[in-house]
Amino acid sequence: MYEILIVDDHTHLVDSLAIGLPWEQMGVSHVYKAYSGEEALELLNYRSVDIVVTDIHMNGMTGLELIARINEKWKNTKAVIITGYDEFQYAREALQQQVCDYLLKPVSNEELEQTLRNIIERITEEGNELLNQQKFVYRFRESLPKLREMLLFDLISGKNHPLSDLEDKIGLYGLPFSVEREAILLCMRVEEDYSNKDLYSLSLIEYAMFNIVEEVFADRFHVMYCKDSHDYLIFLVQSNQLEPSGKDSSAAIEDLARLSQHQIKLYLKSKVSIVLSNWGALPKDIQPMYHSALSIYTDYIGYQTESFFHVTQKKEAFDIQPLAELYRSQTFMELIDFEQWTAFETKLSRIFDELEGAGSGAREYGLEIYVTLLQAYSYYLHKKGKRILEVFGRDIEKMLKIDASWSVDPLKEWAFGSYVQIKAYSDRRSDHIRSDLMERIRRFIQDHLIDITLQTVADHVNLHPVYVSNLFKQEAGENFSNYVLRLRMEKALQLLKHKDLRISQIAHEVGYQKPQYFIKLFKSQYGMTPQEFKNSL
Repeated sequence: MYEILIVDDHTHLVDSLAIGLPWEQMGVSHVYKAYSGEEALELLNYRSVDIVVTDIHMNGMTGLELIARINEKWKNTKAVIITGYDEFQYAREALQQQVCDYLLKPVSNEELEQTLRNIIERITEEGNELLNQQKFVYRFRESLPKLREMLLFDLISGKNHPLSDLEDKIGLYGLPFSVEREAILLCMRVEEDYSNKDLYSLSLIEYAMFNIVEEVFADRFHVMYCKDSHDYLIFLVQSNQLEPSGKDSSAAIEDLARLSQHQIKLYLKSKVSIVLSNWGALPKDIQPMYHSALSIYTDYIGYQTESFFHVTQKKEAFDIQPLAELYRSQTFMELIDFEQWTAFETKLSRIFDELEGAGSGAREYGLEIYVTLLQAYSYYLHKKGKRILEVFGRDIEKMLKIDASWSVDPLKEWAFGSYVQIKAYSDRRSDHIRSDLMERIRRFIQDHLIDITLQTVADHVNLHPVYVSNLFKQEAGENFSNYVLRLRMEKALQLLKHKDLRISQIAHEVGYQKPQYFIKLFKSQYGMTPQEFKNSL
């Protein structure tokens, strides 16, 4: 229920309005009266008023001065001006004071009632919007832990985030991390057998592990965490001071990581192995740091339990590393699965840009690129029921014969050429599917012209009506309803040539129960009535 205050120095007008409207029906619980601006302000100090109805011209404080004071202290209170002064400057000043409406005396009860009902409806809508916004904020805050985990998962997966977007996300998610500052990854492998645990219990254990690490590091370091696709727990650690990473920070992180390992065993009775990565910049080095840490588990730790390892302990220096862009999310397989051809081409360009700096490793990488592309193409075509030779022909065999004279250029030519070929196949296939679908739709419409609807067509082809409508507009160049109308009118022309058929019969034959409506549509289409057309034959 709402509360309203009526202000005017004409007491009889205030009293008349206070009893003249069906307040309860309007959703108003209290109507307060004030006979001056000063009295209105005093009442507003201890009453929660939603709408103030005031005259402009009053002795002492004017209505506009009153509204200005209200806007300073009670910003959510709406105002309506009632005045006998029909002058533009008053209306303009009233609008500047954010007045909801401006009524001229004499105003009828009906006019005021409708004005107040409109304002009450607006207040209700604003309240609902605020409530929905609060619900959204609450749900967003509830989702923050998962959003933060997904962000780190994207980073270790190599998903490209423009720095400005990443900074925005970090700020939106309430994370204290700084982009382009150095950080370190802590990878944790849980080595207890939890196969007998249900999902809820396992989630609680993992949550407890996340909390232990976060609390152990809290004094000196920021921590963000996620679970990777191998069920390892991954922590991104960055100093909460502006000091550069160095021996002191590395030693502190190693000590805290060992303490985390110990506390997890002590409090959760769980064995874990921990690998610390080298330092690297956020975000560009995160994926290679992650892969470098994971390789420690396979190369050194294996099946040993409760291990602790720092990537700097690894002595080997390898001449070649994985081609980063080739495996960065989204991969060729992911892009081709959803036919994201523009992104596919962009990824190809980035890979060859990286390959140009590979030096003597270019040949090795070239074979890797070729195999990866061939795998993606095979997967896509086999999923569509096609053999790879049906699309590429013998061109696919060109790269199979690699001799000593092989270079990057023929691979690049083949990669972009094969991309053009498979995209062209995809376009032809899509065109063919849409063409077949449209043919089915047209036949169904012609066979069921009397009772055809968009819904019956959609049901026939097992698609949503909105999709069918958009497809029809795109492929046929006209709306579904216009197409049906045109077919019905064309059929009506044919039927009108039969002298023995009545207009009402013809109307029914083309799908109209009311002959008058059919006659109106026919005349709109051909400029004459069906009878006039019949007579002209």
